[in-house]
Amino acid sequence: MMKKDEYLIVKADVLPEVFRKVIAVKNLLDSGEVYSVNSAVQQVKLSRSAFYKYRDAVRPFDETKGGSIYSLILQIENFPGVFPATIEVISRSGARIVNLHQNSAIKGLSTILVTLDDGSMKDTPTELITRLRRVHGIRNISILDK
Repeated sequence: MMKKDEYLIVKADVLPEVFRKVIAVKNLLDSGEVYSVNSAVQQVKLSRSAFYKYRDAVRPFDETKGGSIYSLILQIENFPGVFPATIEVISRSGARIVNLHQNSAIKGLSTILVTLDDGSMKDTPTELITRLRRVHGIRNISILDK
């Protein structure tokens, strides 16, 4: 007998159509092609109730790879070289940048929100933050979630 929370790897072509449609809806939302669940389920021709019923139960295999996802908020000084140096430190750590947003500078300071996947990191998140603190021009770093 299988456990309730056990995961399986199953070829997509043998899955019921509802599961493939749930993944299609998630892909539309993740890509930004549509901005609401309503629009996505209409486009894929899936009921909202079916989407909500199965959305946490199915995902593409490549989404199961990787590590933890967490976000950093960095306050940086607005002068040349700080932003590229920040990205270089993150890149060298092996973290995968999932999302990145930088706002316009106000009074010489800019805020960066970067979401990272630490699945292939060579460093720990703590080591990454220590290295980022050494970048000249980074004023403050906080972890939003882990």
